[in-house]
Amino acid sequence: MKTTVKILAICALFFASMANVQAQVKIGHINVDELLGLMPEAKAAQEKLETYTRQLENDFTEMEEELETKYRNFEQNQKMMTELRREKEMQELQDLQMRMQDFQRKAQEDFEKKQRELLTPIIEKAQKAINDVAEENNFTYIMDSSRSKGVVIYTGGGESILPLVKTKLGIN
Repeated sequence: MKTTVKILAICALFFASMANVQAQVKIGHINVDELLGLMPEAKAAQEKLETYTRQLENDFTEMEEELETKYRNFEQNQKMMTELRREKEMQELQDLQMRMQDFQRKAQEDFEKKQRELLTPIIEKAQKAINDVAEENNFTYIMDSSRSKGVVIYTGGGESILPLVKTKLGIN
């Protein structure tokens, strides 16, 4: 009987301590994608990236047009060319194709660099606001509920801190 009482007492203490631990844990969630979409500076950065992308696409289109023109000229005139001239023209076409491939690779790298340059300060600002709200409201964990991240599968519980972070950032 004493053993049973001891086991029951230990179980009661265990469950009481677990309830206390659960009461101390406060979980919140925020859709970071939605937050970033609401930030005016993110919209401005997106517009800059779109403009930059169009510029890169225009540069590449010019290169494509140059290649097409040179190729048509080559096709039309190759019968009148010497073998040496034909080889030279073919080499120029191949060189232009290689420059286009190099341009595409460098354009992708440059775009990614520009994207990081524009978005990093915005993401850091959002992260700071999230951290501040979490600390001010005694959250233990904040989870990103954005669909693109897949971190939170269910948000029926917890508390969304999006309204608090929007207020912190001055977003209506």
